[in-house]
Amino acid sequence: MRSMLKTLFIIERTDKKNIFACLIVALSIIGMVVYANATELGNPIKEKSIESLPAKVAMNKFQIVDASEYGDGSDIYKNIVKQYYTYPKQGMALKTEQPELFIETAIELTELRKQAFEMDDYDLVAVNLPSKIQNEMDSYYYQYLKENDLVLSFGSLSFYPFLAFLFSIVGSVWFVLICIYASNIMIDDFRHTSLIKGYPIAFTKYVLAKCMTSMGIVFIFIIELIVCSLPLIYFKGLGQASYPVAVFNGEVTIYPIYKYIAVSIVYMICLAVFAILLSVILNVLLRNVYLTLFVQIILVVIPILFPALIELLPFNPFNYVNFPSVLNGDTLNLETPVALNSNAGLVYLCISIVLLMAVIKWFLSTGKLQKI
Repeated sequence: MRSMLKTLFIIERTDKKNIFACLIVALSIIGMVVYANATELGNPIKEKSIESLPAKVAMNKFQIVDASEYGDGSDIYKNIVKQYYTYPKQGMALKTEQPELFIETAIELTELRKQAFEMDDYDLVAVNLPSKIQNEMDSYYYQYLKENDLVLSFGSLSFYPFLAFLFSIVGSVWFVLICIYASNIMIDDFRHTSLIKGYPIAFTKYVLAKCMTSMGIVFIFIIELIVCSLPLIYFKGLGQASYPVAVFNGEVTIYPIYKYIAVSIVYMICLAVFAILLSVILNVLLRNVYLTLFVQIILVVIPILFPALIELLPFNPFNYVNFPSVLNGDTLNLETPVALNSNAGLVYLCISIVLLMAVIKWFLSTGKLQKI
């Protein structure tokens, strides 16, 4: 088995597809590092100046009237005006580096938004303002900073915050990318069965070795994400690995950055195993790379096209393939809000992996796989 793994890894290592994939991953991450450094990505001064624009757009939807406390403007209009004029206070606090003032005004802003959710005509400006769950996460985050006397980061993304940002971006498309990568995992072997019969090991072990080798390449991809981000240490420093990140896990909670990164990596590993095993089964049943990939994409898209199925089948592992969306609480913004738990998602994925392994074992034991 060990010699088989070594042989397969040498083959995969020299495969042009894998070399090209590793090169694309490395260049993409390095490009993101350069972009983050050049554009001051994560700079709160720039972000707050951009955040004020939707509030201004929302304010312009109303006829300009007296927005004072006793003026003739509607309650929602007065609220939006107050929100809009909170941003200059935040900008001043950032430019003068007064973290306490910034946190206080940020909490004030989340309270104004919370009040707006209950006002008449809120639907007119809902598209221009953060969702309820995003506002709740912001409120929880700033309250956490205040209660724990934590120093607010005024700079752009350093290494650890960038990794959290990177995993949130890559994680949203990770499952689809691995499906594309593994879509032909067994096709070539089925087309050239004489090669399989030439190996001096049981076919069961061969399939296992193929899956393990593919996971080895996946681990290289994940390592690349971290290694290619290292230049940011030179430009921006390490940052704080324990800095808080607001996430939704059935309820709003706080993760330190290192925990967010760890959860992301665990999710990526589980999703990769799930995608590879699913590819093996679909290769057996469909005997076609494009059909295999088509079915996998359809299974991913179904919960998006029919969000009611998420509530009906919360244990469906495909609800969790976009795990950053789950951690952001995006399913609460659906027409039928659903509170997905990311911990439960990992459990469902692990159960699905066990079920897929059982199906593959059944294929092998009944001889269905060998006949192809």
